[in-house]
Amino acid sequence: MLTIHRWGSPLAWLVLLSLLTASRVAMALDVQVSGFGTLSYARAFEHDLAYLRYIDYDGTFKADSLFGLQGEARFNPQWSVTVQAVASAPRTRDDGYEAKVRWAFVSFRPDNDWLLRGGRVRPPVFINTPNAEVGVTYESARLPAEVYSLSPIYDVDGAAITKTWNTEGSEINLDGYWGKADVNYRAHYQADPPARYFPERITAKGAVLSYSSGPTLLRGGFHHVELKATGAEQFPHEYVPIAIPGSPPVGGTLYVPNGAMSETGVRLVTLGIDWRAEPWRVTAEYGKRRTPDSDLLVNDQSAYVTVARRFNAWTPYATYARMLSRANTRNIYQSVYDTPVPLAVQGAPLFLPANYHRVAGDGISVFDQHSAMLGALYGFSSTSKMKIEWMRTSIGITSSLVDGEAQNRSFNVLTISYSMAF
Repeated sequence: MLTIHRWGSPLAWLVLLSLLTASRVAMALDVQVSGFGTLSYARAFEHDLAYLRYIDYDGTFKADSLFGLQGEARFNPQWSVTVQAVASAPRTRDDGYEAKVRWAFVSFRPDNDWLLRGGRVRPPVFINTPNAEVGVTYESARLPAEVYSLSPIYDVDGAAITKTWNTEGSEINLDGYWGKADVNYRAHYQADPPARYFPERITAKGAVLSYSSGPTLLRGGFHHVELKATGAEQFPHEYVPIAIPGSPPVGGTLYVPNGAMSETGVRLVTLGIDWRAEPWRVTAEYGKRRTPDSDLLVNDQSAYVTVARRFNAWTPYATYARMLSRANTRNIYQSVYDTPVPLAVQGAPLFLPANYHRVAGDGISVFDQHSAMLGALYGFSSTSKMKIEWMRTSIGITSSLVDGEAQNRSFNVLTISYSMAF
């Protein structure tokens, strides 16, 4: 999990309220204020693991619950300012709550074909990225983590530009963006909880092409993210096996880190389709991440498909999602994690702990999971919706989305949520 350090809770609300108050008093502007929120309870039916930080046997409201306010001040048809603040569980730690400014940008639209934005912006990485916090805009109780956790961060401080082509019955949008963000990377630990957070500096850039015609939306994008470690921890490069003399358990293989990187890059390719033809909706998305500098970092593919059908106020849906690291990364993880630490190095002069290999394995970004979700949405209105979902997630060798011993295990999650917008 990642977070933006700046724009803390008091400042978030101060900026939003001062913008709206000052604009109404000082100028005759077109000011619009909207809000949204989700109250969600989720429980996993396993005693010794936690999914997405908070979902465990005791149940939690923290995983998906949030409240947000958005204000837009329009000076004229060309210029406007938008600010959005969201209160939710924190992204820099696992306890408490926090409020953050997610959006804060100035927009300039010289004509209907061009849109330029500067400030804290959110590019359209996935179909539901721009509206991810607004639960009334999609059927699922929770957007599939197998895909929506691929991007290290959605909001960046920078600039975005959109070019639009309108033809008869269709629209094409090309979005380009560039920006920076201070983030914290959350490293999970199966063998040695609790998890830790490592500060990083991200520089992101990319391009997204969207095509919509009638009931169909198609989207594809390419994104490149430069990561720079800003704390004492650096990015691992590789593990090298060293033969320790003697027969097991005294001797054996010891894996030691070889080299570390203060900077590295991640490439992300995204594809998606959203087809809506009442009463049906089918959404499918795909993402692929690659870190060329190291097999110990994110190198994986993900996809999901959701099929929903509306019956008056009810909309049942089914989702299947898959996330899998590439074979080389999985093989390295298994070699490191499953190898006993030789007794010879647990004593002098190294004094390595018996769980040294397991902790080292937890530091490798590995994903091997798939989920099946069955749920239903009940719409009181277009801005007030209740959802219930049963999810079964199966883990292969491991998953960095799970805290605890997750190898070759399955677990169930019940989610009940209410979303509204005003």
